[in-house]
Amino acid sequence: MAGLLTGCSATEPGPPAPTPTGPTGAPGSSTPDATAPGTATPDGTATGTTDSRIVVTRSGGIAGRSDTVTVEPDGRWRATERGDATRSGQLSPADLDRLRALARTATTGGTRGTPDARCADAFTYRLTVPTGSVEWTDCPSGPQPPPAAAAMAQLLFQTTG
Repeated sequence: MAGLLTGCSATEPGPPAPTPTGPTGAPGSSTPDATAPGTATPDGTATGTTDSRIVVTRSGGIAGRSDTVTVEPDGRWRATERGDATRSGQLSPADLDRLRALARTATTGGTRGTPDARCADAFTYRLTVPTGSVEWTDCPSGPQPPPAAAAMAQLLFQTTG
């Protein structure tokens, strides 16, 4: 990376620098930098390297659920239950603003460790945001997720349910 930055100056001739194709975030801005590697969600939806898509999955529980909510940068969402029943909609501007604010700290904080074995039939969550992902099991006596991650999951499952 350092070699790429030292090769040219603004006064040297040469081709112009490439223009970013996705959203970028300057320090302190509210737009996240979306250069995380692409991933695939459990329902097979791929997230690219230049988007700021948010994906949350919830699986397990006594009924063996498998739910996924995918939110596009503009607030459009798609929810899939048990891999086949699909709903879609649009987040309200207030919910989208809240989601974006929570995404900034969704992968920081919380406690790490092994889930408590006494929590049978608990839900397991995976949240993927442009800056990374976090997984946790919904068990009060085990490790706890980052507060923003848990709030995002709750917001998305309530608003899309």
